[in-house]
Amino acid sequence: MQSRTRRCKDLRARDTLVQRLIVDGYNVVHAWQSLKRLLTTASLEAARDELIRRLSVLGMVSGEEVTVVFDAHHSEAMSNSEEIVDGVRVVFTRKGHSADHSIERLAYRAGESGDVITVATSDRFQRDVVRGMGGAVISSLELERRVIDAEQEMSRRVRRYQ
Repeated sequence: MQSRTRRCKDLRARDTLVQRLIVDGYNVVHAWQSLKRLLTTASLEAARDELIRRLSVLGMVSGEEVTVVFDAHHSEAMSNSEEIVDGVRVVFTRKGHSADHSIERLAYRAGESGDVITVATSDRFQRDVVRGMGGAVISSLELERRVIDAEQEMSRRVRRYQ
């Protein structure tokens, strides 16, 4: 009961709740046709960079704090790293750890702090786990629709100020 009381006080002390979007990076890369094309015509790195660029636009338009998580086994050099790229928090798991585990941990911590959590993945098990923690889930393709809408909104804003 004490932790519940403390959490309620913590929530009242905050002005606004933070909306966080956590993205299962490689799940999305393999779900979006444009990114799959980059895998074959360019490289995995190019597909990751394009995803991050597009998520940056979504974050700017929606106001969500965006985190994208990638498994390190696809990139040994990036193992256990985290950086901010164009406003997007980019996380590479430690060697031997899955993106799923990191996403669960991030979602749990954010939920404990009272933040509003949405996880973008088409992994059925991952979706069930996140829902069980009280988080919202969208599919990789729903994320793509949201990104396209954000890109169109950003284009409208740019045209308005030209």
